[in-house]
Amino acid sequence: MVNSMKKIMLILLFFIGYSECYAIESAKVYKKFLQAEEAIHSQDDDKFLALSTELVDYPLYFYLEYQWLVGNLKNTQKVENFLKEDVSSLYSRKLRQKWLNYLYENKHWSLYVEHDRGARNKQLECRYQWARYQSRKKEEALEATKNIWLTGVSLPKDCDSLLNKFKQSSLLTQELIWGRFKLAIYAGESRLAGFLQRRMTDAHTQEDARKWQLLLKDNGLILKSNFLKNTSPSEQADMLVYAMSHMAAKNLSSAMKVWGQQKKRKVLSKEQVREVDRSIALRLAYVKSERAYEYFQQLTISDEVTRAWEVRAALVKGDWVLVQGALDKLSKDEIKLDRWKYWQAKTYLYTNHYEKALEIFNHLAKERSYYGFLAADYVLKDYTLSHQPINVDEKEISALLGTKSLAIITEFRAMQRNLQAKQYWAEVIGEFSKPELVVAAKIAERWQWHKQAILAVAKAQEWNDINLRFPVDFVKKIEENARLQGVSSAFIYGLVRRESMFDELAKSPVGALGLMQVMPKTGKQIAQQIGVPWKSKIDLLQVSTNIKFGTYYYKQMIDKFSGHLALAIAAYNAGPTGVKRWLKIDRNYATDVWIETIPYKETREYVAAVLTYTLIYQRRIGREKNLMIDFMNEIEANRQW
Repeated sequence: MVNSMKKIMLILLFFIGYSECYAIESAKVYKKFLQAEEAIHSQDDDKFLALSTELVDYPLYFYLEYQWLVGNLKNTQKVENFLKEDVSSLYSRKLRQKWLNYLYENKHWSLYVEHDRGARNKQLECRYQWARYQSRKKEEALEATKNIWLTGVSLPKDCDSLLNKFKQSSLLTQELIWGRFKLAIYAGESRLAGFLQRRMTDAHTQEDARKWQLLLKDNGLILKSNFLKNTSPSEQADMLVYAMSHMAAKNLSSAMKVWGQQKKRKVLSKEQVREVDRSIALRLAYVKSERAYEYFQQLTISDEVTRAWEVRAALVKGDWVLVQGALDKLSKDEIKLDRWKYWQAKTYLYTNHYEKALEIFNHLAKERSYYGFLAADYVLKDYTLSHQPINVDEKEISALLGTKSLAIITEFRAMQRNLQAKQYWAEVIGEFSKPELVVAAKIAERWQWHKQAILAVAKAQEWNDINLRFPVDFVKKIEENARLQGVSSAFIYGLVRRESMFDELAKSPVGALGLMQVMPKTGKQIAQQIGVPWKSKIDLLQVSTNIKFGTYYYKQMIDKFSGHLALAIAAYNAGPTGVKRWLKIDRNYATDVWIETIPYKETREYVAAVLTYTLIYQRRIGREKNLMIDFMNEIEANRQW
């Protein structure tokens, strides 16, 4: 027994010693890495090369190479070698674009053409074709410029040289000029349209262009009886369709009146008549007009969008027989969606087909979704969360962490380069198999990379690990601010989950920032209101500031809409002005109907998601357990919100 204990102690001492040695070695490697980076920044190539030769086997060696090459783009051979090895397609793409910029600016046309991998925007398209033009491929470059030319917006300055050659060639025809003119009109680019109009040589074409320019400034001119006089028949038709579509968005009643007078004109094709009819029907539905349903009935051809909005138009009328008629028009695949199952069940309920209604409600109540929770309330059932933790063997985790990709990410994390680590993660995750995605999700969960974990299990189509998919983090700040504002912390968790998936550095395409995706303008206003110093929008990437401002703004929306939580959530997403516009209703609405008929798909799905996430979080954190029906207070007509 004593000998056994001695052996165990020796083994432990060995591993302790090994761990200490490994830590020391790691520290040495990190130090050399940082010294090599410093040599790059100070442009000490000799020192960099000396240090980098000792780091060849280090997982981030390629990252050092990338950084050095960014400052040494003239070294063609080494750049090409890096791109061929393709250690990381992420950094290969980054380096390739920087190198292409260098080649273009220094007029290395042949190399540019050789290494360009396909344009992603008009600027790069122009650069590539100009490089081809300069590489003795003039005809091919100018022929390809036709597609670049045909755009309704002004082209970047990098296109100027190419376009000048194109304009001087015989390839720029009056047909292409007219084609781009029409695109400019549809894009609302009056200045570009005017420039193109001046290049037109035919008097009739110039007159058509003049009418288009007038119509662009004032759609209402279409109401004048002689406006279309002397206009080409084909353009008369396009002008009518254009004016009707724009008038429907601004002055629906006028558009409908004019269209009633004009739709039978011979210049209009059946497709154009259907296009305007469809546009007016949808616009009527968006403003919750009771006339929308009748308009949908007149459409000769339907599609998925019009079929869905015909159901919603029937809901607006509050006539369940009409709702059933609209549901009957859905395709076999469409009617299988939870959304339409729910409305079918309600239709059965209100048309006295109770058994059919209960059958659908009971089946739908098994789903962990907005409509599933609504259905569960009708049949008095507990919500089905179906929590099934993903169990991953430690060997599987170790195996994945031992791969080259994860080793690179681990090193980035060890050096606190979280941005690079997450960027690289996003790059490699697309190549993982389903089992690897599940393991990766559990690794991300351990790292508290909630967004990465959620996206990984979603990609693997594993939906039932509730703790992973609905993490509880930033608890102190969320609970503190929820108490301060007198709101449910579960709602804040739900908002954070929907807005950013707990990514504190999240940035949206429109500029919203942080966990609760606060817009900088809104953040600045809140800072002034609550007396908090405001330096810049970067403040919103601080967890404490973001949660404080986001929770404050949410409470403002609750107060603005008299405590109606569904309306407050809609306003958090779409702004209070939009919600007030959607509340111009002639009769009281059940909240589920109002949500279903929100004209913006994003907001419609946002409200449903946040309400659902809130109920899940209430059960996750063991707080109050609302039902979905608690959020469905009737929305009153003609109320001053």
